[in-house]
Amino acid sequence: MPKLTFSSDVKWSGEGVRSVADINGKQVIIDEPPALGGTDQGPNPVELVLAALGGCINVLISLFASHHGVELKGVQVHVEGDLDPDGFMEKADVRPGFLEIRYHIDIDSPSDPKNVQALIEHVERVCPVKDTLRGVPTVSIANQKTS
Repeated sequence: MPKLTFSSDVKWSGEGVRSVADINGKQVIIDEPPALGGTDQGPNPVELVLAALGGCINVLISLFASHHGVELKGVQVHVEGDLDPDGFMEKADVRPGFLEIRYHIDIDSPSDPKNVQALIEHVERVCPVKDTLRGVPTVSIANQKTS
């Protein structure tokens, strides 16, 4: 299969720090809580990163469940991450991004626990978002335009 390219166009709304992302024709509002200058009209960027990880894990579990002989009745992923705002506010010499991300997977299934464990291990190994969070070889600005 040839490589796939995904994209998102994110535009500042003109109000506070709120932006609107157009992702494949679907719009997502991105904002911040009032403490960070926003109006809390949508998730903030780092919350979207956590949701992307949880969503990716859910997609892969449902995709590969039958391959591992697992019947799914329900799946839920709880994701949380620790971030020190002093990093991106440049108030302290700390990393601006997440210091740690943790998640817990709840799978409701009558299937053999060994099969469920094999499914989880498979998902852990191939999750593109988890792999991305471990480190992208290249993140670069292609063009910077100012008007």
